[in-house]
Amino acid sequence: MSVKIEWKIFTAETQSDGTWKSNSPNLEELLNAIASHIKIKEYTPDMEYSMALLAVKGLPYFKITEINSENLRISNNKIEQVQA
Repeated sequence: MSVKIEWKIFTAETQSDGTWKSNSPNLEELLNAIASHIKIKEYTPDMEYSMALLAVKGLPYFKITEINSENLRISNNKIEQVQA
């Protein structure tokens, strides 16, 4: 299970341990500070998707581009609607 976010050349993906992995060490550090599993205060059926939503809320130029989750099935059209 993972959720990927992207903006220009930057990509980041949630990890099953509640952290972020990115092609940029600085972005990875920022995401782990603002959108880690520790920042999710309420129950959620899919922690990684909730982390991604929190990340794009804090970094609005990023978009969710891929969702690979057993708990959540969302088409590309619905991803766009969630972010609008």
